[in-house]
Amino acid sequence: MPPKTPKASKAKVEAAPEPKPETPKKSNPTPKKPKAPIVYNTLDKVVGSPIPIEVVYEGQSDQAKLAKAGIYGHTIKLEAPSAFSLFKTLVIAEGEYEGYQAILLRPAKAFPFLKLSKEVRQRTYGFYFAQKGVVDEAIVIDGKRANKEVFAKTFAEGSKHRVGLLAVNKEIYEEAIQAFYGHTLKLESTSTLLDFLSQIPASVRPRLKSLSIKTYIKTTSRNAMHFLADSRNLTKLRIDTNIFSEGDPAKAAKAFYADAYRFLENIGAAKGDKVAGVDVLEFGKQALQYKDDKKNAKPWSSVMVEEFKELLRNKLK
Repeated sequence: MPPKTPKASKAKVEAAPEPKPETPKKSNPTPKKPKAPIVYNTLDKVVGSPIPIEVVYEGQSDQAKLAKAGIYGHTIKLEAPSAFSLFKTLVIAEGEYEGYQAILLRPAKAFPFLKLSKEVRQRTYGFYFAQKGVVDEAIVIDGKRANKEVFAKTFAEGSKHRVGLLAVNKEIYEEAIQAFYGHTLKLESTSTLLDFLSQIPASVRPRLKSLSIKTYIKTTSRNAMHFLADSRNLTKLRIDTNIFSEGDPAKAAKAFYADAYRFLENIGAAKGDKVAGVDVLEFGKQALQYKDDKKNAKPWSSVMVEEFKELLRNKLK
């Protein structure tokens, strides 16, 4: 028998994938209308009587609206600058408003702050005026605004109305102002100091207690120190840089005294000690410097600084 010829293998034919139905393009949805803001109107007040709690109601009508459940309702808000509590509600039985329902609100009583001891009040002022929540942290006096006024930006950011406490009454003002100006004020330079002292009332200058100046600028230092002479109750004046760059305490004392003699004399007069103004001074490492053989700036030694201060004392005696 003849050999069998192999059967031709059947080619596997893959079925073509069925086309996916096209998803219909969504038409641009109609933009939602923004909700109209809720409008509140103030409830009428009885003329001639002080109303500490403001009552406002939603919408234009003072009539209650019928809800789906068959209950009438109206949205009202109570607003006040001070705390208050809801007390009770009652129906007035007689008089002009007989048959009216009243809601009784109890405004918070003012805390008897002045009955606290003076020591406790002073501690409270310290917390109240704390810079960024840190008691006795220095207040940074920044550069000029567009209107050419210096300002304490970081202090104001904590609470723009913080100094409003000073307007409560005269007694609190006199106590709180001491705590407020008891902070160290940090200024960029003697130029900033000059602007600051020239803008604050003259009555404020004697209240300053502590100043820290970053840069001593020759062109403004003398005028700034003359203005500072009114700050006779200052307990610390720190200068960080640029007073003198030569290793000669005698020459440095002469130059600094020419700028600051009036300030130093007024401090001495206020404290009953002619040389007390020198004890108020503090210097950063870059305030008094000299140049070594390689022209590198080096800070004065403590011996040179003390010699400088002693020369100032001699000039004041």
